[in-house]
Amino acid sequence: MLRKPAFWILIMTLFIGVSCLLPKGTTVSPAKNTPPPDWVMQHPISSSHYIGIAVTNKKNNPIDYASVATKNALNNMASTVSVRITGQSFLNTMETNKVFSEDFSSSINTSTDIVFDDYETAGVYENENEYWVYVRISKISYQEQQARKKNEVLQAAYALYERSIEPKKRNQINTSIDLLLHALFTLKPYWNEQNNFTTPNGENLLLDQQIYADIQKVIQEIESTCDESAIMLTAQNHYHQTLPLKVFASAGNPAVGAPFTYHFPTDKYTRPKKVITNSQGIVMVDIINVPFDSQLPKLEFTFDTDALIPTDLDQKICKNLLKGAETNPLVIPIHIVKPTFFVESVEKNFGETTNQSILQSTVQGFLAQKGFAVTSKNKADYWITLEADTKNGGLSSEFVSALLDLKLVLMDNQEQIVRYQNNTNTLKGVQLSLPAAGAEAYKKGKLKLEDEWLKQMLQSIL
Repeated sequence: MLRKPAFWILIMTLFIGVSCLLPKGTTVSPAKNTPPPDWVMQHPISSSHYIGIAVTNKKNNPIDYASVATKNALNNMASTVSVRITGQSFLNTMETNKVFSEDFSSSINTSTDIVFDDYETAGVYENENEYWVYVRISKISYQEQQARKKNEVLQAAYALYERSIEPKKRNQINTSIDLLLHALFTLKPYWNEQNNFTTPNGENLLLDQQIYADIQKVIQEIESTCDESAIMLTAQNHYHQTLPLKVFASAGNPAVGAPFTYHFPTDKYTRPKKVITNSQGIVMVDIINVPFDSQLPKLEFTFDTDALIPTDLDQKICKNLLKGAETNPLVIPIHIVKPTFFVESVEKNFGETTNQSILQSTVQGFLAQKGFAVTSKNKADYWITLEADTKNGGLSSEFVSALLDLKLVLMDNQEQIVRYQNNTNTLKGVQLSLPAAGAEAYKKGKLKLEDEWLKQMLQSIL
């Protein structure tokens, strides 16, 4: 059995050993129910240190209450570090130029995390229900730490900025913008500060602002052109034209891999189509299916800045950045010259030529209603020929029937080829007399033309 002096020596040795295991400066409460230290009762104020204090309920966090308290204390300390937007900062410039709103800049600023690498635990205190922790870091140490981090970030951003120069020289727009945006976002934690950088050549830059200026320059130098001042859709080109559009970058060189969208009115609503320029800076655009009733149709060819945004960067911020550097779209009017028609018919009734031109008038009226002109044979783009004749279909009870043999041919006057044709011999008219049955069969022929054949005919050439 230990004697009393030896027992107290052992207790003191154990206490000193445990104390040595805690971080330097840590205040230790020897018992859970001892009175709390001053820093628990009143938050310390220091001119030399940033301080953070937090408490955790042990019952709510029975396993990790110590780590939760430490995390909260670091957040508390972070809130004491003042963050403000300086006059020549990137965010301030974006606000001044209306690229970012003040609220938008604030959301970017407050989303930047503050990390403390070399903080110290100045004290812990606990009782039966609570666990308190007191952390701090020297303001000088923190500023030195931040200066080291910022220098590393500036170097990394400049390395990306340098890498963007070569693809820009080769007019590789997508690659150049990708590198510039990544360079700019590398500096994002410091957009609220003035980011001076001295290049290896001794040039002094506000690095983030220089990167953004280069992004604007690359985009604003993009120019798209077309050799045609207007797009002509006519019967001669079958209302389909393939148009080469040329895109140039700096110094009039072809822009390689530049993303664009184009759009023109079609029979059905379509979203703008996405295209990319080839190695010669050219995009081939097919103009087809433009409705004849389009009001002032036009082709719009627009540089697609959204396609430049890397998927690993904040889409909303990138859109705001690139919005300020958009170029004007290339707009080319589309002129639709409607085809002209010549219509002729041979209309017989039971083998006898009639004085009426029921089917010819039907075709001419249909074309006029659709806005197409009917003209002389030598001036027309297309010839429409109709042949019709009835024959006796027999007698049933007191009724007689007539069958109409009908044929329609559409000829391309320029190329002298048939564009559309159709025929039938099953159109039946039933009446009390044969002439009346023939007239009824012609009515069926008229409906066949209006409801089916003439619509199909126009679809074949438009």
